[in-house]
Amino acid sequence: MNRILKFIAVLLAAVVLLGIIGAALLPRIIDPNQYRDEITRLVYEQSGLKVSINGPIGWSIFPWVGLSLEDVSVAGANNSHLAQLGSAGVSVKLIPLISKRIEMQTLELTRLELTLVKNTRGQGNWQVSAPTPTEQPTPRGQEPSPTPESEPASPVKLDIASVNVSGLLISYEDQVSGQKYIIDQASLTTGAIRNQQPFDFQLTAHITIPDLVVNSLISGKMTFNLEAGHYDIQNLKVSATPDVEKGESLSIVGNVQYQQTPMLVKGNLDVAEFNLANLLNQIKVQLPPMSDPKALNRLSFDSHFSTNGESLSADKLQLQLDSFTLDGNFRMNSIDRGDMQFSFTGNDLNLDNYLPPVTDNAEVPDEEQPAQSGSEPPASGKEHPLIPEAMLRGLNLDGSMKLASLTVAKFIFEQPSVSIKAARGKQEVTIGSRFYQGTIDMTSNLDVRRSGKPKMAASAELKNISLEALSTAIPDLASLKGDVNAGMKVHTQGQYASVLTKNLNGNIEFKIDKGAFTDANFDKLVCEGVAKVRKKELRATDWGTSTEFTDLSGSFVIKNGVAKNDNLIAALAYMNLKGDGQVNLVDRQLDYRMGLNIRGEEAPDSDPACQINKDYVNVTWPVRCHGDLGALKCGADFRRLTETIAEIAENRLKQKIEDKVQGPVKDLLQGFFK
Repeated sequence: MNRILKFIAVLLAAVVLLGIIGAALLPRIIDPNQYRDEITRLVYEQSGLKVSINGPIGWSIFPWVGLSLEDVSVAGANNSHLAQLGSAGVSVKLIPLISKRIEMQTLELTRLELTLVKNTRGQGNWQVSAPTPTEQPTPRGQEPSPTPESEPASPVKLDIASVNVSGLLISYEDQVSGQKYIIDQASLTTGAIRNQQPFDFQLTAHITIPDLVVNSLISGKMTFNLEAGHYDIQNLKVSATPDVEKGESLSIVGNVQYQQTPMLVKGNLDVAEFNLANLLNQIKVQLPPMSDPKALNRLSFDSHFSTNGESLSADKLQLQLDSFTLDGNFRMNSIDRGDMQFSFTGNDLNLDNYLPPVTDNAEVPDEEQPAQSGSEPPASGKEHPLIPEAMLRGLNLDGSMKLASLTVAKFIFEQPSVSIKAARGKQEVTIGSRFYQGTIDMTSNLDVRRSGKPKMAASAELKNISLEALSTAIPDLASLKGDVNAGMKVHTQGQYASVLTKNLNGNIEFKIDKGAFTDANFDKLVCEGVAKVRKKELRATDWGTSTEFTDLSGSFVIKNGVAKNDNLIAALAYMNLKGDGQVNLVDRQLDYRMGLNIRGEEAPDSDPACQINKDYVNVTWPVRCHGDLGALKCGADFRRLTETIAEIAENRLKQKIEDKVQGPVKDLLQGFFK
């Protein structure tokens, strides 16, 4: 028995010894360089690529299965130069492979160059096809052997000392557009790669695109579990820096976890604070001048997110733009349908800081073109469609945003809020805000279901807005004070600004309580008219500059861009004011007439030159404002004044006749005036 065991032991030792000797001698006996043509043929048959191995091929079997290549070139379509490899080397330990454990020495790849070209016909030099294989006929009466079902593969365990890729160069040329892109000086290095053990990695590259050169970096610490399908990247950093002196770096930092089954990606990705204005300038993006020279100097972004491939949720989104901060959350219930929900809150946002500074030299506008009807663009072709119909038609969202304050074109909205709902080509926007000691509530609707014919409607309600406070934003209102209450309902349709104005229809109602015309003394205007009739000179010089009124109200009916009013009423201290006229929004012209009606025999404290008798009580004295909306002119309406005088004379003649018939002749020589 002992002899048998000894024999088996000696036999096994001999087999192991022969195996070691064979593994050591086999690479010396068999030269892989003799198989260059066979390797080239196999690669061509499988891929259609023509490979040339110009350098030596080295290999080993024990204890490492190793392979090394040098000076390899690959030809693409039409024998074009596609790839060039300086050297590559990899070796794997043999015995651990039996238990599906990959123990690898350093994987090295140097001077890999890829030259990708898309020709003028849109075909890439990498687009090649493998030759059609010759099918071997199946012998008659013999069925093809069924493919055995493979058993579930057990997980592979990795143990790689390191990966070192250097000198990577990728160039892409698009001959259709004439653009060329280059990635060079690229390298990848890693630490020891082992299952469930963290390792560092770093990828660097020098990227050249038209008119821009960027240095990029991707680094982090990765841990993976191949058996469970879990991958975790901590301290991830992705940065891009223009290749200029003191280049402004854009960096994304964070942590990402990936679960393979069921699919789940979650983590946080943050954009580190950087100077956006400086970065845009370095990449040759010219910004328009802005009112605030420090605008866009600080930008950062933080996010926490998760997705399963079908939905996306971000429970934290924070944007920091200069002094403005916006916080909120976002959810996309269906990525395929674009079903979105969001909610944001922010502090004070001043959009004026990002608008061009106000200058005294305003641009001369182009000559106005006649307004068009329908939805066709003006003949001048200078206008562009205002509404992105295709995008809005597919919009499906429900969201809201609230700010502490919003400044736009010097208007200050306090605690503004907006909610947006959109589905099936219809959108509704609701806006609310405190506004100059009052409130604004507005709702607008947009219907883009019919291509080329978007329809819009809006309604608004203004309550107790102070004109005196509002005049800080609208200097033209400095001549008025009081509290405004107003309502509006309008609708229009079209794609161009001029068309939308031309198709504007609706109505506006307004009322101003306890107000005053601060820059107009209507007593003086009336006296000037009366004195002109009497051919007298005014003696008084201190008339004051305002006219108080207890009520001012009216309504406008808008039809095809022209707003008309015939019921303006104002109750002044000692007279009434009535008005009528129109505002042409298409031509930006106003023509409005107001009539002053004196209550009583004379205006108090009036000049003797304009004292009137009872025959002139309740007579309307007209005033007219007209001209371009930006340069109005106001004064006595002498055309209507002539009609007023004629009416007074006619009434006076009738009175004379009645006096003669009814009684003694009265003294008519006193005239119209005392």
